[in-house]
Amino acid sequence: MRLFAGLLGALLGAIIGVLLVEVVFANNQSWPDVVPVALAVLGWLAGTTLVQRTRQHRGASFIRR
Repeated sequence: MRLFAGLLGALLGAIIGVLLVEVVFANNQSWPDVVPVALAVLGWLAGTTLVQRTRQHRGASFIRR
């Protein structure tokens, strides 16, 4: 599940990064090529962290009952 969430987060981050670079900040320089990669990495981290926190929270609430 963490792998799927990480891949989904990376894909969404890359798509958002490409949209930002190509549509919002359209210019012909090479430095914006880093933005989709950085957002893909952040998306991967956010996806895996979200799944991990959700699993920990569900496990903790199950033990309390």
